Amino acid sequence: MQIVLYLHLHQPWRLARFRYLDLGSGRSYFDEPRNLELFRGIAERSYRPALGRLLSALEAHPEFRCSLSITGTFVEQADRAAPDVLELVRALVRTGRVALVAETYYHSLAFLLPPPELAEEVALHRQMLWDRFGARPKVLRMTELAYSDELARFAESQRFHGMLAEGWEGILHGHPPTHVYCAASAPTVQLLLRHYPLSDDVGFRFSSREWSEYPLTSEKYAGWIAATPGEVVNLFMDFETFGEHHKADTGILEFLSALPEAVAVHPRLGWATVEEAIHLPPRESVSAPVTVSWADQNRDLGAWLGNDLQRSAFEAAKKVGVLVEKAGDPELLTSWRRLLTSDHFYYMYVSGHGADAGVHQYFSSYGSPYDAYANYMNALTDLRQRAVARLR
Repeated sequence: MQIVLYLHLHQPWRLARFRYLDLGSGRSYFDEPRNLELFRGIAERSYRPALGRLLSALEAHPEFRCSLSITGTFVEQADRAAPDVLELVRALVRTGRVALVAETYYHSLAFLLPPPELAEEVALHRQMLWDRFGARPKVLRMTELAYSDELARFAESQRFHGMLAEGWEGILHGHPPTHVYCAASAPTVQLLLRHYPLSDDVGFRFSSREWSEYPLTSEKYAGWIAATPGEVVNLFMDFETFGEHHKADTGILEFLSALPEAVAVHPRLGWATVEEAIHLPPRESVSAPVTVSWADQNRDLGAWLGNDLQRSAFEAAKKVGVLVEKAGDPELLTSWRRLLTSDHFYYMYVSGHGADAGVHQYFSSYGSPYDAYANYMNALTDLRQRAVARLR
């Protein structure tokens, strides 16, 4: 059984408070000082300690492997706020046992737009990974693990060998997520499917004292993995799981450090990067006619497009994008693409309840989804006016 530990590094460019009265003022849409302040805090609590522990694990355990994805907006903020974090990522990549995963540069909803936006954003991301880390990724992920038959065909057209997706029952139809599959629509694309119960045991439940398995130790967790049938178990999580979503005093960082040693006790367990795992023989094909994701309990696009506010904002953004493209101004194009980042639509979520609603509220700094919508639409309206002015 190969363990694929994959962690996702992302920070959005959060919007400044942009009022209707600010239209035409020339103000920036993005609150750079606040974004960088937030980044510095997370770097101190999560990025530095967790990356350091991964590096130590790689040095102490030659069999250990892991994989990372890192968005362009994360790199932009790290450059300004904590460049040493990027040095740590480079140190991990230099070991030869850490694979980087491709995605959209802006962690955006470009996969829902007409061509060529998705291809251009993925190309930007690939170039960034080569320029900054010397990596040429062979595996692709979409924002929040969005996956469909159409996206598999896109991955094949871009010559990726594999994709990451949610191991959801709705596409597996009774089959386990612990095998490598191939895409039904693009047989050359191998699929690694997230084992969401085991991933969420760490990502969501680790620090919950109400959880029946609390406290979760590395030894217990390794035992659960060893008892899982199959060839590969894919543990996919946000990087901020370690030190931010679960604070250091929960023991989460010690858990991460101890996991390679706990795994080594079990002879049937080993480690693989995403690029190594896709070479395992696929069992069969998987089809996803409708897009699935790892977001929320419904595993669909509802986290970003589930209500009228979100759909209205996204449709408006698409129309502004046409004007921005015609204007031919690189600065406007960058602003528009930053506005396509999925987080902005995530903050407008109003249709859920229970655990889903709590997660959305945790990430949002707005007083309500309606505030998020109004702020976004003001910025988007201003961008539209700027694009129209360029076209006159």
